[in-house]
Amino acid sequence: MGKVIVFLVGLLVGAAGAHVASRTPAGARAFAAVNGVTDEFAAAVSDSYRARLAEER
Repeated sequence: MGKVIVFLVGLLVGAAGAHVASRTPAGARAFAAVNGVTDEFAAAVSDSYRARLAEER
């Protein structure tokens, strides 16, 4: 039970830290870069999935 509490506290501290960091110009740029990479990855997975579905039909 203690490990779960430590995990949840760490999760909350990390989220709060990310929220504070995102309000700075450097933090906003870092999160924008991460979001850009994530969006590109999601688009590639989506395109691959749709191509695979088209092959099966």
